[in-house]
Amino acid sequence: MNKTLFKEMSVLVIVFTILFTIFGNASKDWNGIEEDNDITLFQKLFNRFYFSMVSVTTIGFGDISPKTKKLRLIMIIYSIFIGMFAYNLLTGKD
Repeated sequence: MNKTLFKEMSVLVIVFTILFTIFGNASKDWNGIEEDNDITLFQKLFNRFYFSMVSVTTIGFGDISPKTKKLRLIMIIYSIFIGMFAYNLLTGKD
C-alpha cells in the first residue's frame, strides 16, 4: 500500500471518529451502543473509533449503526471517501 494513501486513510478515520463523537455523543444516537458501556470519553472515542475502523475496512459487522439523520448524513459522506480510497487502492491511482 502506498504510504501516502495509508496516512490519508488514517487521518480520515481519526477525523470521522471525532465527528462521530461530537455529533453522536449520546449513546441513544446509535444502535448497538449500550449506555453502560459509553459513559467516559475514552469509551465514547473507543466505540466510535471501532465503528470507523469497521466501516473503513468495509467489513461492516452491523453491530453498531447510526440512528439519527445527522449521523447518517456524516456516514454517507464517510462512505464516499471510503469508496474513493478503495478505488485508488485497487487501481493504484492517487
